[in-house]
Amino acid sequence: MRYLVLVALSLSGALALAWHFDLGTAATAVTVLLGLAPAYLAWAAFRADRTEAAAVDLDTAAEQLAVAVKSQWDDEAAVRRVNDPYPLPVAWRAADDDLAEPWPLLRDLARAWPGGPPGDPASWPEDSGGLADRDAQIGAVFTDRVPTRRLLILGEPGAGKSVLLIRLLQDLVERRTDRALVPVLFSLASWNPRQPMKAWLAAQLRRTYPGLRSPAPTAVTTGNDPGDLAQALLDAGRILPLLDGFDELPPAVHATALDALNRSLSARQPLVLASRVTPYRAALRRPDTVVRLNGAAAIELLPLAADAAAEYLRRDAGGPHAPAADGWDAIAEHLGTGSPAGQALSTPLGLFLARTIYNPRPQAVPGPPAPHSDELCNSTVFSDRAAVDTHLFNAFVPAAYTRDSRRPPHWTAQQAARTLIFIARFLQNQHGGTPDLAWWELYQAVPVLIRRVVDALIFGIVSGVVVGIEFTLATGVAVGLPAGLISGSVIGALAACVVDPAPGTRLRWSPRRIATGFLSGLTGGFILGFGAAIRAGLPYPVYDGLGTGCAVGLMIGVTFGLKSERPDLTTVIGPVTLLSSDRRTFVTLALAGGCGGGLVGVFSSQMLGVGLAIGIAVPGIIGLTLGLGFALTQSAWPHYVLARTYLAVRHRIPLNLMEFLHDAHEHRGVLRQVGAVYQFRHIDLQRHLARR
Repeated sequence: MRYLVLVALSLSGALALAWHFDLGTAATAVTVLLGLAPAYLAWAAFRADRTEAAAVDLDTAAEQLAVAVKSQWDDEAAVRRVNDPYPLPVAWRAADDDLAEPWPLLRDLARAWPGGPPGDPASWPEDSGGLADRDAQIGAVFTDRVPTRRLLILGEPGAGKSVLLIRLLQDLVERRTDRALVPVLFSLASWNPRQPMKAWLAAQLRRTYPGLRSPAPTAVTTGNDPGDLAQALLDAGRILPLLDGFDELPPAVHATALDALNRSLSARQPLVLASRVTPYRAALRRPDTVVRLNGAAAIELLPLAADAAAEYLRRDAGGPHAPAADGWDAIAEHLGTGSPAGQALSTPLGLFLARTIYNPRPQAVPGPPAPHSDELCNSTVFSDRAAVDTHLFNAFVPAAYTRDSRRPPHWTAQQAARTLIFIARFLQNQHGGTPDLAWWELYQAVPVLIRRVVDALIFGIVSGVVVGIEFTLATGVAVGLPAGLISGSVIGALAACVVDPAPGTRLRWSPRRIATGFLSGLTGGFILGFGAAIRAGLPYPVYDGLGTGCAVGLMIGVTFGLKSERPDLTTVIGPVTLLSSDRRTFVTLALAGGCGGGLVGVFSSQMLGVGLAIGIAVPGIIGLTLGLGFALTQSAWPHYVLARTYLAVRHRIPLNLMEFLHDAHEHRGVLRQVGAVYQFRHIDLQRHLARR
């Protein structure tokens, strides 16, 4: 962008000098055109240097990725309070035989691999029962006891599968040696099994770790496409995918998804897949298909031990000698039993909700006393587990938004609940239950009629100003602006039907768009300049028309030659960063049109014999409106502003929505962040809020 500013300043300075010394329109146009070729060569050399400097070898890329992965999930573990007061004890056993490959087959398969098995056969257990263990041993189980290093983690809803994946990732990163695979956690909820798995994995890598967009080393590229580091690391088998949320895919595609995994990732590719038990078993037992995850051992998470759960709750309340810890005595008697409270608190999710509600943090501002956990023991009010689960979900949001001393929230519990309920309903009802909240898709929450009217007005005003001014200048008729507004409104109404807001990331030059814009502007500008020169009685109308055409072509080429890269959102890490980048895209495109209009103004001021200020002002306004209209099709930020304002006025969300979402993730533990989107901490929380 600094290069673009330098070129624009240089051209503006040259044009100003040409006007000052009265060089003439044709001479000035020739001078500018002659300067375009050196400018392009300098730009090409600059890009080539950047590309060459960006290329790194795969070993360095893998090391840097491992550091980024560790930092990301250490921070996320802190946000989720995984280690506060200590990691919740989780145990597992070998899954049922019908869910995994036969153990002798796994041993034989690993021994038959070219180059030998991935681990030491002496550490393999004699049967699958040797996979049983607990807590931090998950890394050793995966690395040493699974012959193929392909593991299926199964568990009931809220059993702790996602947290166990985080533990496994952290353990593998700590154990990692030179040239070892880098574990990366992916959420399958956004994967369409029709999309090739490796292409989707590469897109997720680029989105979350933008440095992997750098060109791959020439030695590892194949074909004519140089590729990038994300694809090269996957092709070289340097990534260990940890795939979470298989059960969050639509049930109808579960079998298709398993088949796609088997086809895309060879049996020698280590991986981990997490799913709920029932959906995975249903995918294996479909009468029309026979499919399972090739070469995978399987473990199933066990319910929490009653004594471990009670000790955890008391420790979170301050320890066995703290007065607040005694408040869990009644609950402790229900743990491990079939009572509604005992069942609901048998999973890590249930314990997390309970401790958030009944073990409040110290408050900066005194508030109402926290409820007592004994209320869960009332079998009259809570007659079954579903009633307890519903109560815990209902009480979670108010508990998360208490005015604790660490960071008091800017929103009341009622305001937060209203916003989160709206978001959950939006995801469930308008996005098919997807967990991904993308800010640029919030525009779809605005009624279609309002969206179309606003888009039509914006495009109509922009198009009307441009058409009206040009019509008035060309014909001298004062009704040019009203006529332009009418025609622009028609254009706007048609354009509004095809607007599909998507965030822009980086801007790049498109040679084809530059050429198309320049030729279009050259034609229109020549006609306009030629007609104006004849009316003014200038002696060389052809030259003046050619000069005006070159200036207009340069304006349109500069404005429309910029293209926003946006298909896979791979240039940013978080939602806030993406929003800021998209806003810059919008402003840059609008200003590019204004700068192009200023260049036209230098020529028009000479040709029409008007002052430089007036000559620049009119084309500058035209260019700015052109750039604004073009930016509306290349950026999602103005559409997000419209949606945010409309929904805030309707009291659906706070006006500072991004700050609210950031706070809900960083400080409340209600949301989690996955690349450029937010998700609810647990899919069951999203579904519960959507039903309220």
